[in-house]
Amino acid sequence: MKNLALVFKTNSKSTMTITLANPRDNVTLDEVKAAAAKMIPVLVTSAGADVTGLEKATVITTSEEELA
Repeated sequence: MKNLALVFKTNSKSTMTITLANPRDNVTLDEVKAAAAKMIPVLVTSAGADVTGLEKATVITTSEEELA
């Protein structure tokens, strides 16, 4: 399973992480930055801090192994 984790900076020196399941295999950083820029104006943390920018984006890959 793959997830795309977007870590955003906030105006309160904290971060906000949004995880999206099953990103495209060939997604690029430029595409992620463009999509993140559209999300930033509507994001607010649970403490009320505004999101100011994308800090980093990572693809997280996990695997499952069923126990016999």
